[in-house]
Amino acid sequence: MDSLYVWSDSRFVGRFDRNGDDVAFSYAEGAFPISLSLPLTGGWLRKAPIRFLDNLLPDNPAIRAVMAQETNAASADTFDLLDGADVSGGLVFTRSETPPSPPSSGNPIVASDKEVAARIARIKAGAAESWWDSDVHARFSLAGNQPKFSLARIDGYWFWSDASTPSTHILKPGDPHRPGVEENEAASMGLSALCGVPTPKAGVIGFEGRTSYIVERFDRERNVDGTVRRVHTEDMMQAIGDDSKHKYGVKAKQVISVLRRADPTDALAYEWIRQLALNTSISNADAHAKNYSVIFRPEGVGIAPMYDVLTTTYWPNVDRSLPMEIGGARGARQLTPHHWRRLAGDNGLDPDRVEETARTMAWLVLEHADEAYRGLPERMAGDLKRQLELANERIEPIRPTTSSPTSKTMESHEGMVHVAAHSRDGHAVHEYWRRKPTR
Repeated sequence: MDSLYVWSDSRFVGRFDRNGDDVAFSYAEGAFPISLSLPLTGGWLRKAPIRFLDNLLPDNPAIRAVMAQETNAASADTFDLLDGADVSGGLVFTRSETPPSPPSSGNPIVASDKEVAARIARIKAGAAESWWDSDVHARFSLAGNQPKFSLARIDGYWFWSDASTPSTHILKPGDPHRPGVEENEAASMGLSALCGVPTPKAGVIGFEGRTSYIVERFDRERNVDGTVRRVHTEDMMQAIGDDSKHKYGVKAKQVISVLRRADPTDALAYEWIRQLALNTSISNADAHAKNYSVIFRPEGVGIAPMYDVLTTTYWPNVDRSLPMEIGGARGARQLTPHHWRRLAGDNGLDPDRVEETARTMAWLVLEHADEAYRGLPERMAGDLKRQLELANERIEPIRPTTSSPTSKTMESHEGMVHVAAHSRDGHAVHEYWRRKPTR
């Protein structure tokens, strides 16, 4: 039996066992659920365990092979690559039954400005091995196709990350084929925060003249003593239990379905709708299922903060189709309030609430664009704002109110719902009571 052990803060959580092509998972007694696709009650899809693991690794097999070579992993096998690596979420994986060293207990390796600058340069030059550097023995894994790497910020210094040194930041050097991508993503993340959506701090940082987009990890938290602890998260591909190669094919209905199973009150579903509306309003055509996540806390499952937010249509050669169809529409420019109402109706959600969420988000995006783009080159800021205008030209944006259906909808007895006064299609709608939609 080939095994991979799962730990959370040196606490044994469970074990993945491989027999031939089959990978099974078993929870330790008293463990918490590590995935919505792997409930404590069992009954999950046969492929869910290996898909959960594979979604923690880069998509490209060639990159995995380089990762194995540069990190001195035993092989490019999923189990071996995850062994002792710093990965997304709150878990650490080992091939040994021995608990891993507690975070911050090892001797982290300093990442000098020169070393970080060299790695940024290699990534921008398109070097396949640029994700890793055998000279520093960093062990980390970041999913996706875009080259990136992680660093740990400790006492004002940068360090390379591994299982005992949790990273605190992710760096994504720009793509020479997409000029301005670093500034675009940093400004878009700032715009997300200005719109009131939980968003980690992000920006552009320089190391000896080499620049990179940088973002604080939302799956890491600092303890009172300054040490860093991992917070468990998973992306929507893990939550659904699907393969990463299908990330552009996941439908909004699938995301809503898994969120409603996790939270029958629909709070998670409505919060995710806000994120979907934001990505749509900023014209992010790369907002696939792996770019949304849930976060696990003692009080329950929540929607993780935004990440990988940018206006992709800024570049004319990028496909403008949305990864997730909304009410039958695939393009942000085609979306109307009707499409959002249809999305709600098809999924048992409140059409008024979903429509209002989309339209107020559009207003917030347009309202805060100037502030978010302040400091960008004038031409770039103008081009970005033009893309926002095009993306929201048919949605009929509305100003948020203190008494909107999103924030002030209240349930009473007998299954009735109070809808506060708002506007629709340019007309005032007085408050009213209606029956709660049936599922």
